[in-house]
Amino acid sequence: MVAAVAFTGFSARSRLRPHGGPAPSRRYERRRPEKTPLHRVVSENLENWLAWREAAERPVPGSVEEELRGYLECGLLCFGFARARCTGCGQAFVVAFSCKGRGVCPSCNGRHMTQTAAHLADHVIPPVPVRQWVISVPKRLRGMLADRPAAVNALTKIFLAEIERTLITASGVTAAADTPSASRPRLGAVSFLHRFGSALNHHVHLHACVTDGVFVPAAAEAACDTPPVFLPARSITQADLATLTERVRRRMIRWFRLAGLLDAAAAADMLAWENSGFSVDASVRITLLDRDVPSYFQSLEHLLRYCARPPFALERLSVIRGPAGRIAGVRYVLPRHKAATWVGPGRGRKSTRPGANGVVELTPFEFLDRLADLVPPPRKHRHRYHGVFAPNHKLRKAVTALAIGNIGKPREAANGGHGNEGRDTEGCGDAHQKPRSHDTSRIAWAKLMARVGEEFPLECPACGGDIRLIAFITEPGTIRKILTHLGEPLEPPPVSPARGPPTDWHELVQVHDDGDVFQSSPEELPAIDIHSL
Repeated sequence: MVAAVAFTGFSARSRLRPHGGPAPSRRYERRRPEKTPLHRVVSENLENWLAWREAAERPVPGSVEEELRGYLECGLLCFGFARARCTGCGQAFVVAFSCKGRGVCPSCNGRHMTQTAAHLADHVIPPVPVRQWVISVPKRLRGMLADRPAAVNALTKIFLAEIERTLITASGVTAAADTPSASRPRLGAVSFLHRFGSALNHHVHLHACVTDGVFVPAAAEAACDTPPVFLPARSITQADLATLTERVRRRMIRWFRLAGLLDAAAAADMLAWENSGFSVDASVRITLLDRDVPSYFQSLEHLLRYCARPPFALERLSVIRGPAGRIAGVRYVLPRHKAATWVGPGRGRKSTRPGANGVVELTPFEFLDRLADLVPPPRKHRHRYHGVFAPNHKLRKAVTALAIGNIGKPREAANGGHGNEGRDTEGCGDAHQKPRSHDTSRIAWAKLMARVGEEFPLECPACGGDIRLIAFITEPGTIRKILTHLGEPLEPPPVSPARGPPTDWHELVQVHDDGDVFQSSPEELPAIDIHSL
């Protein structure tokens, strides 16, 4: 039976610091994105790149252009800011507005990563073993996944269904074929769609943080908020992974065949491959040993940050200056575990020096091409809930109430932070009388920065007193007046205008092996029943 654990000295309030760790050691300093290599590359080359793409009949989607232009305004005081004042010494501060972008801005991506991980660890996932599952598909199919949401949905549903099948078997549960769906054992999972690899490359694959076991309702007549029984799975063997991978491969190829994206010959050819091209990894597992709660949640939140991480790290990016002082290229350092590989304009050069970091070198246009590929499509969730974590599952309230941040809270406030996610579809309670739940998925900016152990922005660097926000400044006249007094720039850094086309077009044209992801609206795909595959 899953039950609330007495977390001695480990309350949700204490987690303002990272898992009871030391207080942040650094004082907050306002970021200046205009001085970063990324901002310089985008501001110098954006207009020229857009014109080049238009001339090459490869226009950039409006959502991508909007993301890039929004990034150029993020963190700049001349576009508006919040005023703050110390309650002790009265010193005033200003904090620039953010762009709230989804794919380019390192700061906004970092906030999303930290906020998502904190919300899931505190308010969604109970203290049970968690395993990370990762699946990648053959290159032949990645381009089809890039701009077809139906294909991504099919991969997600099939992959999670096969994981659940494996966990049910590994947990020793036996369920008759006629068992009602509400009484069937279910996993709890959060999936993350990644569109990027470690080398700024376009690589669509799926990560999922899954409870390493299944939840079974306590009894058919039990109330909706009765804690379910959690049955942990035994160790997952290589034979289990091989069986799961083969089932996913066959079901996905059949789906692509029925959707008209693969012809019969291509599907038969892929099924005949000795190496299927589908790869599944489940080697990362987090468990609660000896009730070491802080260590468990620290590991869990670290894993969730990894799954929700941005497509690239700003500190690994640098620029290559040309003879005239303009940016001639971009250098990106790969993680140390990757092979040392140099990829420059034209033919790539490779090296395998032991212990060396891999480096990717790109022209500015190649870099912007890759950056645009990594921007997620608009109005699409970056992570999804499955099984007992799904918004309308009858066990969601009972399961998420056992998360560390929900213990001691009313059931209505322990729904994982979404107003409609606690809706009961099995007739328990009255939806019209349910009080509105607090959105725990939104965490204050200052708490997030303190949580990752960097700094605490609401502590005065002069006297250590509390800093309070007093106003939001959006009027241009007021902005200019305050910035003049502070000695800050009144205008943003200039964006270089579009120039004429380069002499050697072939030096800038890059052919993508995985296909151009900037396709027109994809054709309508037929509806396919996943369970029939």
